[in-house]
Amino acid sequence: MSVLEETKIVQAINRLENTCSLLSEVSRNDARYSKRFTEITEELKKFQDELSEIRQNLNIENLGKKTQKQG
Repeated sequence: MSVLEETKIVQAINRLENTCSLLSEVSRNDARYSKRFTEITEELKKFQDELSEIRQNLNIENLGKKTQKQG
């Protein structure tokens, strides 16, 4: 994949982080769903971790492609 796809993965990670922040903010103001929001946030963080691994692999692949083009 290209750098563009890697950038999209980073954007997805950032959006998941923003979603977690929003859910935490709502949970602080209204405790009725805090348990559910906590569970959802934990799942979202797992997705973030998986996407971070993918991003790291893409970064390594893209660096290899850049090196091959230069060499």
